[in-house]
Amino acid sequence: MSARAAAGSPRAGAVLVAGAGGRFGEALLNRVLASGDYGSVVGLAQAPMTLGVRGLSLATLQGLPPLDDIFVNLAQPGALPASFHGRDAVWAPVDEARLPGVVRAACTAGARRLVLVAPSPVWQQLGGLHRGLSGAAELALADLPIASLTVLRPVVESASKARHWVARLAAVYTSLQMLALPRSMPVQTSEQLARGALAAMRGARDGVRIVTADRIPELVRETAS
Repeated sequence: MSARAAAGSPRAGAVLVAGAGGRFGEALLNRVLASGDYGSVVGLAQAPMTLGVRGLSLATLQGLPPLDDIFVNLAQPGALPASFHGRDAVWAPVDEARLPGVVRAACTAGARRLVLVAPSPVWQQLGGLHRGLSGAAELALADLPIASLTVLRPVVESASKARHWVARLAAVYTSLQMLALPRSMPVQTSEQLARGALAAMRGARDGVRIVTADRIPELVRETAS
């Protein structure tokens, strides 16, 4: 029995997973499906269709069913997840420009709890920035009827290979940042981060909560205890 079911949460509830592309998006979707916390899991898709996965349905923003919760995997600026042999083509990615509209549609469908996974650069983690809502897209969420908003700010090491000189330069800069990362701020794997996101939803409370990279492992331990 899941923690939410044990606490009396209705198993008939529905959740939207937005931004299910890429390694983390796939891990998050699989983790939510396997948790048993929801009777229905909806993936935000480019078009409504059926994948034949038990408990999973796909919907566009215009066709969302009634919802309780929403997970959003936020793509980084200018780096929407690339499709691997078309595997991710079905999913509708969510970047900062699309974030307010996606959450607004989910709220209209009834969702009142949001877990937003928004990775931030190493230098911002080290400098103590982004410990509150940051940027126009996140600040816009404050105007929506969300009772509980949890923002996870992981540092995720990219496994992709740079293909041109600008991307290679960016990769070198990122690698140097990773060398400066303290042991208290570990890089999360996709599976670990998915567990953290689910733990955040299970422990959701009213208000805004920002969880930086150094607190994500603790978040998982707190929920498991």
